[in-house]
Amino acid sequence: MLEKQFNPEMLYNRVVHFYIDKKGFSKDKANEIAQTVVQKEAIRRICKNEKCKHFSHDHIRNAETCLVDNCECNEFTK
Repeated sequence: MLEKQFNPEMLYNRVVHFYIDKKGFSKDKANEIAQTVVQKEAIRRICKNEKCKHFSHDHIRNAETCLVDNCECNEFTK
């Protein structure tokens, strides 16, 4: 089973609208929060293996094998 590809624009828009519409934050503050959230999510989804550094959606979830050609990564490292 493959993980969905990370879409930073969609996440960014959802976070901005949540903080403006639901929490009543200013546009600037909502944008600042959204940037932080997207950066943290991107870092969380990158393999920490020094030989790999590919996104988690480039790995097979069950076997944890990297799908990128010529990559020596045998396991997604968190």
